[in-house]
Amino acid sequence: MRPRIIVRLLNTIILASFSSAGAQPAIKDLPRLGFISSAGTPASPAPLFDAFQLGLRELGYIDGKNISIVHRYAEGRLDRMPALVNELVQQKVAVIFAVNNVVIRAAKEATKTIPIVMISSVDPVEAGYVDTFVHPGGNITGLTTVARDLSAKRVELLKEVLPKLSRLGVLWDANGPGPAIAFKEYEAASRAFKLQLRSFDVRGPNPDFVGAFQTAKASHVEALVIVGNPLMSQHATQVFELAARDRLPSLTEEGRYVNAGGLISYGANLADLYRRSAEYVVEIFKGAKPGDLAIKLPSKFEIFINLKTSQQLGIVIPQHVLVQADKVIK
Repeated sequence: MRPRIIVRLLNTIILASFSSAGAQPAIKDLPRLGFISSAGTPASPAPLFDAFQLGLRELGYIDGKNISIVHRYAEGRLDRMPALVNELVQQKVAVIFAVNNVVIRAAKEATKTIPIVMISSVDPVEAGYVDTFVHPGGNITGLTTVARDLSAKRVELLKEVLPKLSRLGVLWDANGPGPAIAFKEYEAASRAFKLQLRSFDVRGPNPDFVGAFQTAKASHVEALVIVGNPLMSQHATQVFELAARDRLPSLTEEGRYVNAGGLISYGANLADLYRRSAEYVVEIFKGAKPGDLAIKLPSKFEIFINLKTSQQLGIVIPQHVLVQADKVIK
């Protein structure tokens, strides 16, 4: 009997060793990626984050298997983001994935060593995030939604929908670093199209949208550009209810605002940018330095149109504009 017992013990030891060799590493031992979302909750993550995870999976990286994603949610509050960035820095994550300008700026100030992969809605050189597009330098790289003359193309699209447009307003968050740069771009675009431009700025955390729209109505603007950022996203329902009340056509920069009631949007395909961001994260995990990875521009753009809103406003969308739309909400 003893030889049999010894054999059984040896088999148990061998099986245990094979099991241990094939076991997944503990989560704490995996490379960690820090991500801060302006919206969403742990139970309901930001929708675009799915595109980012798809990009990671395409490159062989799966959360919980060979990478650990550390989520933080600001719940629409811009003022919480710097503190959340500092949490990630203190936890010494391997990479920070920054998808709005508040997080990018806070991360740049918080660390000079942890790599930052960004999706910037403004020119990252003008904003001071990187040295150049080709050679970013420092610890930041990634993509930008900005393409040359994008603001001008948006205004041109609005002019196609409203040929008699002469007075344009811009609603923007004066506390946001991105919107401040975007407003300058719309100023230049308005001059190019010989439009009178009026600025209507709000400030969080309790923006006075009612007052801004009252001023816009008194100024007789004929359409409104909504400059997107987390504050606008948080109050999108109110913004477009006020626009409908005052019969103001709205031009937005992202399709999600058209889904919320905006008239028309033109901008980069954000899902594609999120998916492509995964390439930077993987390159850095493999040893690349962020300062050596060139900033990339959007390669896909999309137009969203809300026909419900156009009907409410009594606006007929020209057929040649409709056929260009990637999504039409009826």
